[in-house]
Amino acid sequence: MVALRERVRSPVVRGIFYPDDKAGVLACLRAMGLRRGRGGYARAIIAPHGAWEISGPLAAAAFTAAAGKTGWLSPSRVVIMGPFHDRRSEGLFLSNSHSFQTPLGKIPVDGEISGELESCSPLFEINDIPHLQDHSIEVLLPFVKYCFPRASIVPILMGQPREEVIAALARALNIVLEPIMEDTLLVLSCNVAVGTSEAGVLRMADDCMSLIAEKKAAEFSAALLDGRFSACGGGLVAGLLRSGLLDAMRPCPVPPPILSMKGEGNTTVCYGALSFE
Repeated sequence: MVALRERVRSPVVRGIFYPDDKAGVLACLRAMGLRRGRGGYARAIIAPHGAWEISGPLAAAAFTAAAGKTGWLSPSRVVIMGPFHDRRSEGLFLSNSHSFQTPLGKIPVDGEISGELESCSPLFEINDIPHLQDHSIEVLLPFVKYCFPRASIVPILMGQPREEVIAALARALNIVLEPIMEDTLLVLSCNVAVGTSEAGVLRMADDCMSLIAEKKAAEFSAALLDGRFSACGGGLVAGLLRSGLLDAMRPCPVPPPILSMKGEGNTTVCYGALSFE
C-alpha cells in the first residue's frame, strides 16, 4: 500500500511581508496588541494584505474583533478569501493542498467544504498554482493560526472581478456556508483603494467602506465593475455582500477605519478593516 504524500503549501512572502520565524511572528502579533482569547465575537472580518510593518496593526485590530471566540464559540473553520494578483486570470481558485504552512505551524485545509463550493459553479476550480504564487491570503494566516489554532481553512482566490464570477461566488457562499455559519468565521483580504491622486484615493476608500458597512451590495458592485472603486479584493467583497450571509449581522468599525500609505510609482494605497457581528 502506497502512502499518500501530504501536499503542503509553503509560504512565499515569509521574511518579506512578515517575520520568517515563530518567535518573530509571536513578538510582532503581541506588539500589535493581539491576544488569543481576548477580543470580540465577530463572525466576519475584512482585513488588509499589505506588509505587516505597514498594515499589520490594522489586520491585528480586525482579528481582535473576533479573537474572543474561544472554547465552544471557537470556529471550526475559517473561510479566507483574497484576490489573485494576476490580471490575466479569471475565475475562483480553491486549493488542492492538505495544509498551508505558517511560522506558527500548519493549518489544515477543509477539503470537504472546498469540494462543495466547487460543485456550485464551473467558475470554481481546484487549482493550487494561484495559491502557490499569491500573498493575499498568506499574510493573514499567522493571525488565523494564533487566534484559532484548531481551525481549518477554506482558502479562495478570485481572479479578475467579473459580474459572472461575483454572482457565482455569492450563490456558492449562500448555498454552502449558510447552514454552517454558527461555527464558521469569514475572513476577507482586501485593500480598499489604490490610485495616483491621494485625495481621490482617500475619498474612494471612504465611499467604499461606507457602502460595505451599510451592506449596499448593488451599489458597491456597480461602482466596482464600472471602475469607480479600485479595491484590491473588491470582487470578493461584492460576492460576500450579495450572498446574504451578512444580512443579519451588525457592522462594527475597526479603528483606525482607513490607513493611507504611499506606494510604488507615486501611488497611494488605502487599507481598511471592518468586522460584522
